[in-house]
Amino acid sequence: MKMLQSFFVCLLCLGWAIGARADIELKDLGLTEAEVKLSPSEIKSQKVLEKRHSMLKTHEVLGLTTLGLMSATMLTGNSGATGNVHMYLGIASGLMYYTTAYYSLTAPKPASIKDRGMIVWHKRLAWVHFPAMVLAPVLGYMYKQNEENDRKSSSLVKQHSAVAGVGFAAFALSAALMTFEF
Repeated sequence: MKMLQSFFVCLLCLGWAIGARADIELKDLGLTEAEVKLSPSEIKSQKVLEKRHSMLKTHEVLGLTTLGLMSATMLTGNSGATGNVHMYLGIASGLMYYTTAYYSLTAPKPASIKDRGMIVWHKRLAWVHFPAMVLAPVLGYMYKQNEENDRKSSSLVKQHSAVAGVGFAAFALSAALMTFEF
C-alpha cells in the first residue's frame, strides 16, 4: 500500500512539474513593479558590486594559477634544472603575481563593505609576500650575474632562496585561507 501511495505522489509531482508555467511574474510572488524598482543610486551601487565581484573572481583564478607557477619555480630552484627553467618560471610567476595584485587593488570597494574573517589575514599576509616578491627577483638576478662573472655573492644575495621561500609560504597560506574554510 505504501508503495502505491509513493507512486501516486510521484505521478502528482511529475504532472505538476510538467504543467507548471516556466515564466513566473512579479504578481505571482505578491510584488508590484514599484516595489522592486531601483533608484538610480541603487542601480549604480549594484553595478559597482558586480564589477567588484568580477574583478575579485579574476583575482582568485589568477592567484591560484600564480601559486602553481610559484610551486614549479620553488621546485626547480635548487635542482640544477637544465637551462634557465627556474629563471623563466620565476619571471612568469612574478608577472602573474603582479597581475593578480592589480585585480585585487583596483577592484572598487564601497564604503559599506568591511573586511572580516579570513580576508583580514589574507590581506595581512600580503605585507609579507609582497616585499618578498619585490626582493627575490632582484636577489636572484644579482646571484645569477655573480655566478656568470665568477664573482663571489654577498651574504644578502645568497639569501635569494630564503626570501623566495618566505614569500612563497606567505602566499600559499594566504591562498589557503581563502580557498579552504577553517
